[in-house]
Amino acid sequence: MIHRLDPRSKLVMSIMFATVSIMFLSIIPLLIILASLIPIIIAAKSFRRWLRSMRGLSVLIVFILIINTLISTTENPFSHSLALALRLICIMTSFSVFFLTVHPDELSQAMIQMGIRFEFAFAMSMAMRYVPTLGYEAYAIMDAQRARGVELDKGNLLKRIRNIVPIIVPLIIVSIRRALSIAESMESRGFGATDDRTYLEELVFRKQDWALTILSIGILLIMIYAHLFLAMPQWMLWDLPF
Repeated sequence: MIHRLDPRSKLVMSIMFATVSIMFLSIIPLLIILASLIPIIIAAKSFRRWLRSMRGLSVLIVFILIINTLISTTENPFSHSLALALRLICIMTSFSVFFLTVHPDELSQAMIQMGIRFEFAFAMSMAMRYVPTLGYEAYAIMDAQRARGVELDKGNLLKRIRNIVPIIVPLIIVSIRRALSIAESMESRGFGATDDRTYLEELVFRKQDWALTILSIGILLIMIYAHLFLAMPQWMLWDLPF
């Protein structure tokens, strides 16, 4: 169901959730937002992929918790740091709903139908396609370096940072070679030779897309109005006592 929705309606929904997340810095509202997003992730059958992305974000979350707890001047520093970490998780989850359920070709087509030039839409689509490939190549380079005796996972923090160099340099070289290969392939196929392009399929806004878009905009307007002109209930402003 989620995968069949138009990318534009899902983009509006993701922007709505991210904007509402930015509006709050209390634990309870952010937990409610996260609890609203997780069923959507589950319905899209992307829960495991979302967990993997959150695992990659865990270092930054721990960094936020530690640093803000140490330097915060608020009454409850840990509570404030936890709210910041929850806000980051909500924002990342909001856009994960979009990027985990939209195929690069659909994203490109949606951007073109929104009036964005084909070159920019194509570049965005290529970037989305290349990120997983870059990850696979990074893992392959790491395995190759381990086979050569490079200890990537041992030593203190400074040594581990130095160990990144044998990974980054080959990865940059491989990326440049791939970019040149793609550029030559595009040129041989006459990319940009004509401005009049045709498409096999065009995205169409259906009833469920309109319903999701209207609902998302409605919720966003209500939350903006409530945030600006209404006093929040005391339970929504609850913080940890430390």
